[in-house]
Amino acid sequence: MRKIISWCCILIIFSSCYKDLGNYHYHDINNVTIANFDTVNGYSTLFNDTFRLSPTLVSSQNKNNDSDYTYSWTWRPSNVLSAAADSLLSTSRNLNKLITLAPGSYTLMYKVTDKTTGVQFHIKTLLVVSTAVYEGFLVLNDISGKARLDMLSFNKSNSTFTQYTDVLQKQGSTVPMDGQPLQVFCMVYIRAGLVPQNYGIFLSTSNNTNRVNQETFAWDPTYNIRYLMVGNVPQGVSAQHLTGSYINTNSSTTIYMYANDGNMYCYSTNAGYAFRYTPVNVYSTGGTPFRTAPWVATDGSSAVFYDADNRNFVVSSGVGVAYVQKPAPALNYPTGYDLLWMDCNYYPEAGQVKRTFAVLKDPVTSKIYLLRFTLGSAQDYFQEITGTDISTANLFTVSPDYGYLFYSSGGKVYEYDLALKQSFLMVDKGSAQISYLSFLHIYDRYGNANYVNWSKQLAVGSYDPAGPVNANGTLEQYTIQPVNGQITLGNQWTGFGKIVSLAYRARF
Repeated sequence: MRKIISWCCILIIFSSCYKDLGNYHYHDINNVTIANFDTVNGYSTLFNDTFRLSPTLVSSQNKNNDSDYTYSWTWRPSNVLSAAADSLLSTSRNLNKLITLAPGSYTLMYKVTDKTTGVQFHIKTLLVVSTAVYEGFLVLNDISGKARLDMLSFNKSNSTFTQYTDVLQKQGSTVPMDGQPLQVFCMVYIRAGLVPQNYGIFLSTSNNTNRVNQETFAWDPTYNIRYLMVGNVPQGVSAQHLTGSYINTNSSTTIYMYANDGNMYCYSTNAGYAFRYTPVNVYSTGGTPFRTAPWVATDGSSAVFYDADNRNFVVSSGVGVAYVQKPAPALNYPTGYDLLWMDCNYYPEAGQVKRTFAVLKDPVTSKIYLLRFTLGSAQDYFQEITGTDISTANLFTVSPDYGYLFYSSGGKVYEYDLALKQSFLMVDKGSAQISYLSFLHIYDRYGNANYVNWSKQLAVGSYDPAGPVNANGTLEQYTIQPVNGQITLGNQWTGFGKIVSLAYRARF
């Protein structure tokens, strides 16, 4: 009897369930597609400008009234994944907003919610907030002994440059620029514990060295380089030449400063985010600081520079070491010469090493020599340069791709093949004079095709002495050819003064 009752209960239960299934009614919900919203290329806008965006909502049920939905525009830094970092920008259907976000890259998100069902539809893209001086070449000019900074501002969206003459005046910057122009220098100078003012744009004249605000070029007295120095730093200390390790180690930055007091100082994030006001041009055996040449080759840890008093190379074994030593005899570095120029190839091609090149002059015979070595290793090339006009050459640089030495004399630029020991005329500007020559170093160029390309091109600055001093200068970029082929002209810009220094304000 109990079994019969149990089966009856089971049948009743299943019968009830079957009847319940027939009581539900299903309806299609409203689906919304968001169109006219670029998720591939994203958008860019200027800081402190109004950004407008009007997406199209396509409803499956023709619900097109604003009152049918709620809207949300939010943003967060593009390198942040967590939604907890989202900040509200607007709650309107279309975005029409004054953008006061600090220049940089952001993820922009748009969310539409159906009020009836509560179903949300969302989409996101990249938003780049920039300024007129967001990125580009900085060109330091000599205008009758006075400094002027120009800029070739780069627009990444269409790969074009906008030329700004006297960009500091354009930006309303009050940075002191008195004295002879010496150098413009750009580099990240804080790697750990990042702060907003972590990118250094340094402007050096014979009288002072200052940073400017990395986004607006504004200036504050605390941006003087003295405020990046620790110790009893006197007034008037400035950089005559700055050299950095251009490779991003993600942990430290190293900069060497050849100062107007004739000493060399070292800055490293490993040493407390500051130049220590202790000259490093002192031997480990003691004594007074020696007179040093301005050039340094460094990989961020060790460094090589030159004792101009005793005419020999010196080696620093670390950024925290306040003294130097003579190179080990096994390195076979030459002595008894005057150093005319030295630089390191920070970006060798695959399979190659970071070599340092130095041009030296025999003070007795006036012969010019080229030295090549790898930091920490013995020199592998030391030969007299037998190229045309080498005795009157004043600017030098080396191709990171081919290892050719380029030098200028008057209005001519020569390429020198180390193996053939022969020079080839590459540029002849006639009566114009060459004032700048380099393969530009761009900090952490990897991953950016433009930066890689520009650092491989020869940058030539020239000026016409017969032209107006404020607009007689030209900047050109040349592509180097293999097997001593004739170099080819790429970009060319005019309207500069006498160009003395070039840097690139990069973005990462």
